[in-house]
Formats: sequence, structure tokens, C-alpha cells
Amino acid sequence: MAGLLLVPTALRMSLDTGSLGLPFLTFWPSILIAALVLELRFAAIFALVTAFFAQRTFGGGAWFHEVTTARVIFFLLFATSAGMIVGTGTMLRRVLRELGQVNERQQRYNTELRHRVRNMLMLIQALASRGPKATSPMDFYKEFSLRIEGLAEASDLLQIGAETEGRLPQLARQTVAPFDRDGRIRLSGEPCILPADSCIPLIMALHELCTNAIKHGALSKERGRVELSWFIGSGGSTLFLLWTEKGGPQVKAPDREGLGTRLLMPQPGLDGVELNFDPDGLWCEFRIEGAKALTVSA
Repeated sequence: MAGLLLVPTALRMSLDTGSLGLPFLTFWPSILIAALVLELRFAAIFALVTAFFAQRTFGGGAWFHEVTTARVIFFLLFATSAGMIVGTGTMLRRVLRELGQVNERQQRYNTELRHRVRNMLMLIQALASRGPKATSPMDFYKEFSLRIEGLAEASDLLQIGAETEGRLPQLARQTVAPFDRDGRIRLSGEPCILPADSCIPLIMALHELCTNAIKHGALSKERGRVELSWFIGSGGSTLFLLWTEKGGPQVKAPDREGLGTRLLMPQPGLDGVELNFDPDGLWCEFRIEGAKALTVSA
């Protein structure tokens, strides 16, 4: 700021000492630069300081030492000009800041989009690699199509850029809603935020559990039910989520690995997965690092 005063002062002295009657001429660019750099109120203060400094240095004394019509008009012209310069600089500063934010958001969205596409391609590759385990090409096609549908539904739940972090219970409720026509999937747990990388893997895992529960598990029987609960550990950043089936048929471990096996295994975004085929009811526990509790205002 001192430089913005000294440079136009030196330039003014090199031209004349105010004899032309325009002591503020060289100070207008400094006021504009201040408006571009500073907040509005500080730019206005700088304009007043500049006016006082220029008038006392080159204008022959204080403004209203002698009140005349010319001095009043000159003061009003200065105030109007300075106000227009400060206002224009502030507007340009705001526009430049907004353009910077738009570019930053665009770069963030592009990065997120590339990351989502890469993760989905890796997931599709993992699903397709289980193809030889299918008993026939048609069985593989049907199972693979169901998994692709689940992936599409998972993607629909996460809008790029709108909210890169998933939230519980909203994310879990939307995921299980198509399978919970009669309210037999009960959700319980504190509101929390999931890391962005955990959203799609968790959605796909829950989609797989729901599909299996309807086909072979608790939801295949009228009295069967599912409890999905979660809590954040004492460390404050580890989420434990438990899927428990009750009231269904007796559970048996599968004879072979299906396409959904890799969805229920530890992977990027799901730091720990424990799947247990308890005869009384299947249960599956997930561990996710980097979660945080969501404070809900009263």
C-alpha cells in the first residue's frame, strides 16, 4: 500500500508540483489497484487516505480551508470519480474471484469424474473376471446384467460435484428402498459422513446383500427381517456397519464363488469386510476408515 502512494507521488513530482491544478491525476491507477486487491471498505479507506495525501502534498492545503464553489465542485467530482473507480475495481475483483471458483470446481469435477469412471471400470472388470464360474453363458449373462444394474443404481445415488461425500442414513435408505417393500429392513445408527471413495463400494455391497436376502435369505420368508446398524468407534473416524438377517431359512455357505463375492471383500473404500454364514442368519460387518459424525442442529 505504501508503494501505491509513493509511486504516483514520485511520478507527480516528476511532472509538476500541482501547478496544473490536477493533484489526483496520477493517483487514479493506485486507487483502482487497491480496489482490485483489497476488500471494499479497505479500498474506500485507501481512496480517502490518497485524497488527503495528494491534496496536502500538491493541492495547496486542506480542501475546505477556504470554501468556494470551485472547491466544492472539485470535491464532488473527486468523490464521484473515486467511487466509480472503487466500485468498478470491486466488481472486477468479485468477477475474477467467481471465475476462479468456477475453474476450481470444474477441475474438481473433472478429477472426480475420472476417478469415478476408473473405479467403475475396475469394478466391471472384477465382476466380469468371475465369468468362468457360471454354469452357462446365459447364467453368467443374467447375473452380470443384475450387477451392472446395481452399479447403475449406485451411480445414480451420487451426483458428481453435488455431494462427493455420502451420508448415512440417507445413502443406506436409498440403496435398500427398492428391496424393502414391506418395511422389513430396519436401519439404525447416528448420522455420519462417509469418505467419497467408500460410497459406491458400500452401495454395491448393500445391493448385493439385499439381492441375496430376497433370493435365498431372510427376505425370502414372510417372517424374515434384516437389521442394518452402524456406529462410529471411539477414535472418531472408524465406521462399523453391521448387516444382520433374522427369521429366514437356515443358512448354508455357498458351494462356489459367484459374481457378488468380490463385492463383499475388503477393497479400496471398504477397509474391512467380515461375512459370516451363521446357520441362524447371515451377518456381514463392514469397517470404513475416515468417516465422521454429522452434527445435527436442533
